[in-house]
Amino acid sequence: MARQSLKPWVGAALCAIAVPSCDKPLPYEGSFILPIDAAVLQPEVGGPFEEPVGFVANGHGGEILPLALKQGRFLTDDATVSFLPANPLPTGGMRRLTAVAVVAPGVREVTLWAADAAFGTLLRVPYLFDCEATPDRPECADAHAGEPVEQAAYWQPVEVPDGVHLRSVQVKRGYTTTETWTLTSDGASWGVEGSRSGRQTERAVPGEWSTTELHRLSFVVNETGTAGQQVVIRTESGLSEHDVGGIPLDIATSPDQSLLALIVQDRALDRPFVRWFDPAARELVGEVALPDDARPGRLSWTPDGALLVSDAQHPAVWELAVGATDALEHPTPWPTLDATALDGTDRRRLYVVPLDSGSVWLMDRDTDELLDVNPSVEGVQGMTFTASVRGVEAIPRPYLMPEYTDDGIRRIGRSVAVVLSSTRVVYVHEETGCLVQDNLGPRTEATQATYASGGDYATSWANTVTGGPVLELDGASARHVVVNDCAGIAQSESWRVTYDQNVGAWRVHGALSGDQVGLAHEDERYLSDGGEVSFVIRSGATPSRDGWTITFNVNAGSAQATGDLTDPPDGIPEIALGVSADPVYFEYRVGLPGPIGDAEGEGWYREDIRPLLLVAGSTSNQVGRVDPQNEPTGAGIELEWQ
Repeated sequence: MARQSLKPWVGAALCAIAVPSCDKPLPYEGSFILPIDAAVLQPEVGGPFEEPVGFVANGHGGEILPLALKQGRFLTDDATVSFLPANPLPTGGMRRLTAVAVVAPGVREVTLWAADAAFGTLLRVPYLFDCEATPDRPECADAHAGEPVEQAAYWQPVEVPDGVHLRSVQVKRGYTTTETWTLTSDGASWGVEGSRSGRQTERAVPGEWSTTELHRLSFVVNETGTAGQQVVIRTESGLSEHDVGGIPLDIATSPDQSLLALIVQDRALDRPFVRWFDPAARELVGEVALPDDARPGRLSWTPDGALLVSDAQHPAVWELAVGATDALEHPTPWPTLDATALDGTDRRRLYVVPLDSGSVWLMDRDTDELLDVNPSVEGVQGMTFTASVRGVEAIPRPYLMPEYTDDGIRRIGRSVAVVLSSTRVVYVHEETGCLVQDNLGPRTEATQATYASGGDYATSWANTVTGGPVLELDGASARHVVVNDCAGIAQSESWRVTYDQNVGAWRVHGALSGDQVGLAHEDERYLSDGGEVSFVIRSGATPSRDGWTITFNVNAGSAQATGDLTDPPDGIPEIALGVSADPVYFEYRVGLPGPIGDAEGEGWYREDIRPLLLVAGSTSNQVGRVDPQNEPTGAGIELEWQ
């Protein structure tokens, strides 16, 4: 990792592997506790890193974890000891973080901004300092010229009663944060409470070494004290709290890093507002004017640098320039959960998730026209899902997709990633709104039973009746059931077609799609209600009988990141992200520029920029790196942090 000569601090990690000199080594139980949000610092934006770095905020415990995204490991302070992760960024054990953003105003400075719902403040969490800009900071006393310096921890006494002696006070970088610690005597021992870490489970026994949870503070107090006596200590890490008028719910750093966009639950009016915050001046600089019934929910940026705001009550997506207070309304038929954008060659598109989280819709950003994903049925349709959509994120760079063209060449294009509550990530095509296909596409699946009947379907009378009805073979697909070639319209499910003698036709039922309204009449092409499947039942020499059934199985044929690393897939995910947070896009460079195959460049790998996603698994306490071009039949979720 190309960090500029940061001094390593490995005390915490050494304790984790049970070095004898460490007091009370803690068992390793994983780094993430409800990972709720993530932010990515790309090297071209700022900071000292030559490769992208991720920051994941824990919803419980108040820690922010730095990740080396290209290497697929926790960020380290020293490349020679890559098994020792860098320190987390602490904010206090009682915090309930809801969002995180990163700002890097220069090559030697990186600051995190986090939303804390527990105390209703915006947190400034310094990570790397530029000592030339802040020479008075304690961390800068021994800094080498031109090097960034990592966040450290310090303490000072605030109140120590006469006759009480406090000694051997220690704080721990990466775990101690800015807060006030109060020791209260009951005449026999001391209770310990941090203003941002809460009441500690163990009391301090006089004359014995005492430590708080995660060793945020350690000390020895010699005397028992009298009941009610207090000792007050102040610890510092550089963290500061900023009042933004309420509880910050979401944060997004503007592309030029000049402002933070915030969604704030106003404490007086008890409803959310969109506000602008200047990270350099550390103050609010504006509020967006939205209708009284607006309830802004999530933030994202368009390719041309505009802010998109979803609305959980007013049926719209709002768009505004950086720092603007007047928003452009994109009206929608329903309140919205999330939105993202891509700019195409002929039109600019929005990809919008309704508040019910059951679908993704395409919208023309310039005309506000909804675009039809499924022309096989009447009306304008979005792409619907059987699992809830947790979030969407545009993949702005073209990549090698798992699907193939008619000429057998892997398709190159762009898409929008969709994270589902069923622990899957799928991808919506930029132009059509169909899902990106796997290497075979939507299809019926042949089973042992169907081989005996017709190749891709089975009948209940196959071994008892001769000359019964059959499904007509489709010449184009060489199958008897035609599955909608727009991946995602048809789900992976089993279908049952049952003859009803009373109506003289066949009733159709999908395991997920349910009972269909339309009846299948013999010798006429049938199309399911949602356009998922179609077929023709040819009447046979033997008339159809009541209760006869035709069954077939459909594979949706969509590319999915499932975490199933077995080749071929066995349906059991080795990496399971559970119910996930909103995904975050990042990219990194591989290979080397230059000629290929000649004396100068022989043996070099072609330069390539790979698009990926960072997905926080909130319910699994894991974080995954998702590769949309993993392989034609790949699992997509290629590695995890936990």
